[in-house]
Parts: sequence; C-alpha cells; structure tokens
Amino acid sequence: MSEGMLAAIAGVAAVVVTLAQWYFSSRAASRQRDVEMTQWGHEVIDVMAEIETACFPLSPETRYCPSEIEKLSQQASALVDKGRLFFPNVKDEGRGTLFGLTISWLPAFPKRKPVGDSGYDKGTRVEILDHVLRACYAARHLAIGFDGDKETLRAHVWQSRGNFVSLLQEEMGNSLRRKDSDGAGEHVPKDPRLWGFPERALTLPQSSPHPSSPTRRKSHNRPLESEVA
Repeated sequence: MSEGMLAAIAGVAAVVVTLAQWYFSSRAASRQRDVEMTQWGHEVIDVMAEIETACFPLSPETRYCPSEIEKLSQQASALVDKGRLFFPNVKDEGRGTLFGLTISWLPAFPKRKPVGDSGYDKGTRVEILDHVLRACYAARHLAIGFDGDKETLRAHVWQSRGNFVSLLQEEMGNSLRRKDSDGAGEHVPKDPRLWGFPERALTLPQSSPHPSSPTRRKSHNRPLESEVA
C-alpha cells in the first residue's frame, strides 16, 4: 500500500474520530441541558402550585400572610429570569410584514425607540415564560390585597401551570419516555364518591382515640359503675 493511500486512510480516520467526538459531546451537552431544564421545571411547578393555593385556599385554616406571598412572587420572578438561560428572547430583526403577514425575507423597518425605554430592543419573551410571569403577577397582587375574584385568579394560575408543563414537554421532545395507546389512563372523576368500591383491600392499624376524648374501658367480667343501676 502506497504512502499516499495510507495518508488518505489516516485522514479519513481522523475525520471520523473528530465527527464521533463532536457527536458524543453534543449528546452529552444536550443531556446536561435536559437535566438542568428538568430541575428548573420542577421549581417552577412547585412555586406555581403554591401560588395557586394561595389565591383561593380550600381550607379555612390555610392562610398566607402578605410577606409569604411576596416571597412566592420573588421566587417566580427569579424563575422567569432563570428560564431565559434556556429560552432567550425572540428577536424581530430581519422580519417584515406584507398585508399583515410576517415574512422573514422582507426587509424589516426599525421602529423608533421610545425615549427612556432601554429594554425596547431586547426581543420578545417566549411563550413558556409568559405562564410563569402570570403566576408572579398573581402573587404580587395577592401580596398587596387583591380585591378581585380570587377563585378565578386561582383558575388562571392553574391553567398557566398546565400550559407550562405542556410547553416544557414539547421542548424536551425525545428526552421524555413515550408510551403507546395500551398505556393510556382512564378518566378520573373529580368527586371521590363516584369512584366506587376499591378492588384491592387495604388493611390499616386500629386508630387510637384522641387523648382529649373520654374513654370507657370495659371489663369482660365486671361492668362499669355507670352501667350498674
């Protein structure tokens, strides 16, 4: 085999090795991003669920003081900015409009920048972060004494949380485990009284009486004094 052919084979091998290294490095970076995004998503879901409860608690004993709610708004605001590390703002540069339709190849005519608006040209926030921001705004208004319909406000936050989860699932794509139709669940009635009787028996230990409640101890051989009359 000639030296030229050996050199060509070595060159091809070097290219293959380089491409393989790039591929595995890219896969590792993608997996790391998914891990970090999942952790961020967990934090968002926890905070949004707590803000949802704070809007309209079901139990009269569940109370949030204004400082606790403001803390939740602070956490939600921070999570919006943390989300920008995964989802940067969408830039409008290089996009024009024709008869109301956005066309990417048309020249974009820059709008006049408002005086004092330093953030005007920073792009548009992506949709997934809008839902986190809604929860942040809800908590801020609750902290100062929201006088609107709090049950509806809770529904807004609940809806935003569901939309956030759906958009996050779309973003993570193939990283999620896929199930076929055989693994589909069933409709769960919201009222537990409609669930019927459980198929699997549950055995629980006998609960002890509350210390403050009066107890009566019966003897098998001698009746209690209150029963002798």
